[in-house]
Amino acid sequence: MKYYFTAVALLIMGCSILTAQNKEDKAKSGVIKTEISTLVSGFNFYQLGYEFNIQEKNSLQIGVGFGTQDEINVYALNIQSRFYLNSWTNSKPPRGFHIGPRVAVIYGESNHSSLYTGKQTAFGFELDGLFGYQFLIGDIVALDPYVGPGVAIFNNQTQFGLILGVTLGVAF
Repeated sequence: MKYYFTAVALLIMGCSILTAQNKEDKAKSGVIKTEISTLVSGFNFYQLGYEFNIQEKNSLQIGVGFGTQDEINVYALNIQSRFYLNSWTNSKPPRGFHIGPRVAVIYGESNHSSLYTGKQTAFGFELDGLFGYQFLIGDIVALDPYVGPGVAIFNNQTQFGLILGVTLGVAF
């Protein structure tokens, strides 16, 4: 885990050098992205998201995901509202610091079934408060590391945790 934090910190510093703001910061209307932090976490989960601007400093991100863990198929649908704090960096969304809530709906089902019970299934929700910085490298490649607290309610159990992630995408 210590190496993960170091890698994310180096990635942020390197990208901030590459993405020095120019005077003519061009606004992009959307970003298609995928979660890349699952590649180092060992969790077999794939997510595809689409972020689009709804106001000058606000955007919405919608994502779908699927994966397997411990012989359980997991499916997720999430939506995140983002508020960009760009008065600090004088840039336009989707580039810059952002903060906002994310809500996810999660469904899981076992790969095994029995004659008596069938497949075991579970349904849950997740609520996160995320803070991050989305870089635009070459005004096309979007790199978005984020962090924040989260709470998940799954199968009548509540779990609190720290959410860490990085997405990689294409801005247009």
